[in-house]
Amino acid sequence: MILTQKDILSMQPKMSIAHAANFLDVSGQAVHKQLKLKNINCPKLGNKLYLTFEQAKQLFNIQFARKVIVGQIVKGGTGKTTTIDNVASCANTYGARVLKIDADPQGNLTDACGIDAEDKPVLIDVITDNINIKDAIVNVSDGVDLIPSRIENVILDNVIVNERLPLDHFYRDMLGSIANNYDFIFIDCPPTMGQAVTAASLYADIILAPLNPDKFSAKGLKILKHEVDTLNKRFKTNIAYKVFLNKFSGKTILSEKAIVSLINDPDLEGRILQTTVQFSQEIPNITDGNKNLFSALKSSPTRDDFDRLSRELLEITPAQAKKISDEIRIAENEEVAA
Repeated sequence: MILTQKDILSMQPKMSIAHAANFLDVSGQAVHKQLKLKNINCPKLGNKLYLTFEQAKQLFNIQFARKVIVGQIVKGGTGKTTTIDNVASCANTYGARVLKIDADPQGNLTDACGIDAEDKPVLIDVITDNINIKDAIVNVSDGVDLIPSRIENVILDNVIVNERLPLDHFYRDMLGSIANNYDFIFIDCPPTMGQAVTAASLYADIILAPLNPDKFSAKGLKILKHEVDTLNKRFKTNIAYKVFLNKFSGKTILSEKAIVSLINDPDLEGRILQTTVQFSQEIPNITDGNKNLFSALKSSPTRDDFDRLSRELLEITPAQAKKISDEIRIAENEEVAA
């Protein structure tokens, strides 16, 4: 599949002026005036202006704390790929340049981005055929890049073992020439605990584990905790992991039990994100169209959940945009005084 300009524009993560105003704690009118003052040209949907990566970068001017986020848990169906896709896209709406890496041979993240990887280099090609990592990058939309995946990545574990590739330098060596081009790098791992997943874990600043309110997800989390502890001892490191409750429903006893279980687990102290993401049929409906919650301007409770989750996880705060907020307030005060 070749993405047309129309496809790219429709997939581009977007932020409404109302949301930008809410983030800055100013009025929508004040944001419009600031955009005009700074000569920031915004695209329109109907008669409404909105922000994409380029305009958000100019308006907010946020200096992000660079992070590598690895989506991982030994349990399929938790929403790991959906989370990585939406969190990366949300970060992009605040002006972050992001790289999404699909390390799952199933290629679900690649499919979600509308990319056909059959004729494109993937991780296994970079390792075995000495493909330049830059040639494996596909631009999905402005400020959003992807290293896609296909089924051939299933032999990554064997290659790492046979070639005796150092797990703690695997991703660092492979991405060394491009890592600084991005504010955030997101890696979507398969629901296994092989060599490639271990390598991604050792490269991570944060392992992000979505937890569904069911006993099987809890078992997956238990395995993850044990694996992280083992890696920390073996490699003398301190891998951080964060857990959040996904597909939450306030109407079910299971969701309530899951929250209680998380709160009462002493091993998870300081590791539980405050944001929960509620269950919604909206996500599978949007994913089927090769889009995510941030591809459109339509507000929804689930989009708001992922926005809060992204800001909490990535430490995107209004304080980082304080300068622009102050400028807007000064301009408003001067206008009132005049």
